[in-house]
Amino acid sequence: MRFLSLPTLSGLLLACAVWGSSLNAAAQNRFTINGRFKIENGSLEGARVVVYKNGQKDRVRTADLSRFSMDLEIGQTYILSFEKPGFVTKKLSFDTRVPPSAAGNNFVPFEFSVSLFKQYDDLNLVVFNQPVGMIKFDAGKDDFEYDTDYSKSIQSQMKEAMDKVEKKQAEERKAEASTGKQQVEADKAKAKAEAEEQKRQTEQTRLEAERRKAEEETAKREELRKATEARKAEEERRKAEEAQRKAAPTPKAVNAVPSAPPVPKPPPPVERPATVEKPAPRPMSQPPAHAPSVAQAQGGADVRRSTERTMGEEAPPSLPRISAPAPDPITAVEPISPLETDRSEELILEPGKVITVIRLVKGERETEYRRVAHKFGAVYYFRNGTPISRDVYEQEALTGR
Repeated sequence: MRFLSLPTLSGLLLACAVWGSSLNAAAQNRFTINGRFKIENGSLEGARVVVYKNGQKDRVRTADLSRFSMDLEIGQTYILSFEKPGFVTKKLSFDTRVPPSAAGNNFVPFEFSVSLFKQYDDLNLVVFNQPVGMIKFDAGKDDFEYDTDYSKSIQSQMKEAMDKVEKKQAEERKAEASTGKQQVEADKAKAKAEAEEQKRQTEQTRLEAERRKAEEETAKREELRKATEARKAEEERRKAEEAQRKAAPTPKAVNAVPSAPPVPKPPPPVERPATVEKPAPRPMSQPPAHAPSVAQAQGGADVRRSTERTMGEEAPPSLPRISAPAPDPITAVEPISPLETDRSEELILEPGKVITVIRLVKGERETEYRRVAHKFGAVYYFRNGTPISRDVYEQEALTGR
């Protein structure tokens, strides 16, 4: 489509006369074209505009092709080739030669639009090897315009080619619509099948989770039942042993002395100087043969003892004795009662095992015993974290000794 510009403004100021004259001089040597380039059902990526000047390649433009401007020199012939791989190439011819009388004209920029369609190998589109339009100076309009005579000469060929192209495009659209519909149906069926499969897998996963949960709960209940029974049996055995111990007579301590109130210890004896004890008086015995009788004594006879020592008459004086301190009174010995054992028991349920914890506190000493029964049947025993045998566990932890 050709677009005409508005009339130029008149009455320029005198101060701009020189500048306007220079612009007019530059405009006389060029012809501006404004083009629009598009690809049917595609993008301009990979497209280009090749400019041939007087039969020789002048320039190639690949950027900003949707709307572009280009200056052509006056007095030359140009071919603009619009190209993209896989699409039909179209050409425009620009003849910028003008008569001398129009050389100084300010030509209106020429507006045009070109679109490319898909290339079909089974269609004869040789008509597009020549320009689809020719733009040249029109003396009647005193400006550049399409050459109507050239357009009429190829109009029938162009119409025939375009009818074939439009028919092919219609067939393609129909095939694409059918294929698209089939694809849509196939996509719907696939999506439905995937949704059903997802639903089935979700249901299967849910059922599997419920089954595992039920099995775990059953296993936990069974473990709890066994642990409870074992704990009850152990408690009953412990009570029976405790009853037996209480019923059995308590052995008396060897050399035990009955409990008695403590006797105060007497103060230490005061040491005194050693004294010589007098000999104890000799017991009365029969008088010796030479001893005077009572009658003699009464009759006034001299009954004094002879100064002569008589054998066995008197024991010699004994050696002096040192008095020993009084011995301490015997204090009653009380039997030492054994320390009582404080016993506590705890049951711990964990996934896959049951733990019985028994703590024995005897004075300041605390001992912890653990019985770990696993789901797979193994049972382990520990004392303060160290593995022990079952016999040791039963002998120490269960009896509390």
